[in-house]
Amino acid sequence: MTYRNNLAPITVDEIIEGILAREGGYGDHPADPGGATNHGISLRYAQGIGLDLDGDGDTDADDIRLVNRDKAAALYRQDFLLAPGLDRLPAPLWPILFDWAVNSGPPRAVMGLQRVLNLARAGGGLDFPPLEEDGRVGPKTRKAAVIAEAAMGAYLINALVEERLAFYRRIVAGDAAKAIFLKGWTRRAESFRLSLPTAPNGVS
Repeated sequence: MTYRNNLAPITVDEIIEGILAREGGYGDHPADPGGATNHGISLRYAQGIGLDLDGDGDTDADDIRLVNRDKAAALYRQDFLLAPGLDRLPAPLWPILFDWAVNSGPPRAVMGLQRVLNLARAGGGLDFPPLEEDGRVGPKTRKAAVIAEAAMGAYLINALVEERLAFYRRIVAGDAAKAIFLKGWTRRAESFRLSLPTAPNGVS
């Protein structure tokens, strides 16, 4: 069990439904390095796992066309939540990190978390050692995430939103052809931003 943006409970199945809704159906944009994509399952990823849905011995756009919502949901859960260990992190982090993992790959999402945790440690005096930003959820990253989430709450989520936005801006800075995706990427990241508590007298 984790939490919605308003902190009401949300299940993993509901997170997956949200990802499916954001990803949409089949597409094959020439500027997308992942190639043809259906329900968020890209050709590049499918080739990496040997996904052969039409049984012809290879993985190509024909297999991507055969990906349905149930197949995508099962792949999300196994390869983008459980395999990279996102489920070992504090539950309130799951929605943004799971979605980011599907959008950009699990290592990128975890590296983003590790960078934010290192910045929070340096700026907020949180009690954990510096993390190697290696894109893997190990015991040190898990412990740091638990400490930071308990101390920062919504501020940590919003810091992840900012790091995700910065990552997208770096992509576009390095490849102007991908600017066509920036508006959608930005909207997707911003959908996870939380309302912050207001201090007394309206001072935030």
